[in-house]
Amino acid sequence: MLLWPRRHEDRTTITPLSEVKSGGDFTVVGCISRADYDPRRQVLRISVTDGLFVIYATFFHARWLTRQLQSGVMVVLSGPVEYWGTRLIMKHPQHEVLSPGEMPQQGLIPIYPLTGELKQRWLQQLMKQVIPILAPQAADPLSQEILNQERLISRGQALLHLHWPPSQEALEAARKRLIFDEFLRVSLAVMRMKQWDPGMPGIRQNPQGVLSQTFLTQLPYALTSGQETAWRSIRQDLAAQRPMLRLLQGDVGSGKTLIAILAILAAVDAGHQAAFMAPTELLAEQQWRVLKDLTASLPISIGLLTGQDPSQSGKVREGIAQGTLEVVVGTQALLSPSVRFHQLGLVVIDEQHRFGVRQRAHLAQKGYFPDLLVMTATPIPRTLALTLYGDLTVSQIEGLPPGRQPITTIHLPYRERRTAYECVRQAVRRGEQAYVVCPLVNENDDQDVVAATVLAEGMQRIPGWRVGLLHGQLPRKDKTQIMEAFRCHDIDVLVATTIIEVGVDVANATVMVIEQADRFGLAQLHQLRGRIGRGAKPATCYLLADPKTEEAQSRMEAMVRWSDGLKLAEQDLKIRGPGEILGLRQHGVSAFELADPIHDASLMEHVRQVAHDILESDPMLDFEGHQTLKRWVDDAVASALPNQMLH
Repeated sequence: MLLWPRRHEDRTTITPLSEVKSGGDFTVVGCISRADYDPRRQVLRISVTDGLFVIYATFFHARWLTRQLQSGVMVVLSGPVEYWGTRLIMKHPQHEVLSPGEMPQQGLIPIYPLTGELKQRWLQQLMKQVIPILAPQAADPLSQEILNQERLISRGQALLHLHWPPSQEALEAARKRLIFDEFLRVSLAVMRMKQWDPGMPGIRQNPQGVLSQTFLTQLPYALTSGQETAWRSIRQDLAAQRPMLRLLQGDVGSGKTLIAILAILAAVDAGHQAAFMAPTELLAEQQWRVLKDLTASLPISIGLLTGQDPSQSGKVREGIAQGTLEVVVGTQALLSPSVRFHQLGLVVIDEQHRFGVRQRAHLAQKGYFPDLLVMTATPIPRTLALTLYGDLTVSQIEGLPPGRQPITTIHLPYRERRTAYECVRQAVRRGEQAYVVCPLVNENDDQDVVAATVLAEGMQRIPGWRVGLLHGQLPRKDKTQIMEAFRCHDIDVLVATTIIEVGVDVANATVMVIEQADRFGLAQLHQLRGRIGRGAKPATCYLLADPKTEEAQSRMEAMVRWSDGLKLAEQDLKIRGPGEILGLRQHGVSAFELADPIHDASLMEHVRQVAHDILESDPMLDFEGHQTLKRWVDDAVASALPNQMLH
């Protein structure tokens, strides 16, 4: 019942081919009289007839359709019609294959996501049978008072009409109700997570201690105004006798790590341990090196725990348990039951969008309500951040450190690929370094994909530059050695996969070439671009791509137009939707299945206020009319947090 349709096709009217005209959207039925596939261009062209009239359809990247759309097959086609010369043509229309004797469905037809051998018509028929039986049985978490106040239909009716709406108005009413439910459940769940026991003791850190002050005086540069603002808020939290719960947002290269180090030193100054969790081994090692380098003159012990070296990890675990290691940087290995802290006072989690609420709570659980600082370079529009991270206070680092040059981004078609690599060669001649990013490690059946191994081998045969190869399939030791060689400038050009997306910091790298950039999302492209321009020299990022869809072209244009992460995040939401972009499934409560935080932003803000009003009048959701609502929300919270963290 909760398998939502991806969309609805409007087949209210099936138009005879004799009445189809250019410039409108039509649904037609006919028999395929001819099907021609061009394997080089991957284009399928079909002719569809009703015996008297003919319409033509073209499908792009259509090798997978050649088995379905063959001569003699009856089809339903839906989409815009235009003239191509003297012919009426539909470009990549929605389509349905009809079995012999089968009649086309009419009305607003749900189109479901499929997997394996599932057939669309079979699933539609199944849902048409079961939804009218199950939907009326669905418990409604909203009281009649809220339904009346918000002018919402019942949940049962919404479930029924989302699958098989009798009209467009009924579909919109169903969507509004179910989107309201999604926003309300997330808002209440997140707000409930923030309902700490007022008597819960916090851990008071020492942000004015010797280590923090010494570190600041030894820095060769002052904090930016954005860093100062963020540190002021965090400093107040650390000094307070209550647990800090703070999300630190900052664009790529804004200096979040420096703020994290200050927080860590405040914890150590107070006699506590600090844990820094990163999403990958490579990033954990990078951050460990950064912490060690920047605090080299301070009397502080820092360990690394990634779970890859059993002999070394045993010593690190022992140091954590005995308290001789004051700071530990690690991956999810820190969540292991065998990791016991002597006195954990602060948890720092990098790249928050890659971890869920459950994971960060498990780590926090290893101390006695330690302070929590989570960081992300994936910017989130303010309203969405309040809804998703309402259990955290949000700080934003505005701007970049002084001396940073803006990155010039250039989109080149493949016929101009030589231009990008000539720029790489010139950078190497100037003593600078470059990255080349590929979508795959090795070649596969798709001959059009540029593989890192093949490209690196080819470049290594060309004299004049030292080329290295880095990807996730390499042993950990090799990855570390290659990154160290690049950092020490023993490698001029690093050919890599997206393993370098976060955490890699080489100030001398000034050029990046991203092969087949249209295969990457905006957030990923922005993170990759952030690996260059980290010094005082100008930097250039080349996006090599021949986009085949409007969406891919939009991504290239957005990257060239904007360097601001928040602008790109909003554009990414518009293009692809929230689920993948922001890692909402990993957030732990619930991904938005129907809601669009950009399109539905005003409703999201309104529902957040409704959630606030509900909890203000009934903080524990104990009122008689809120019992179903409480179970519904508590299920979401319980799936996100360990039982010990619920208050």
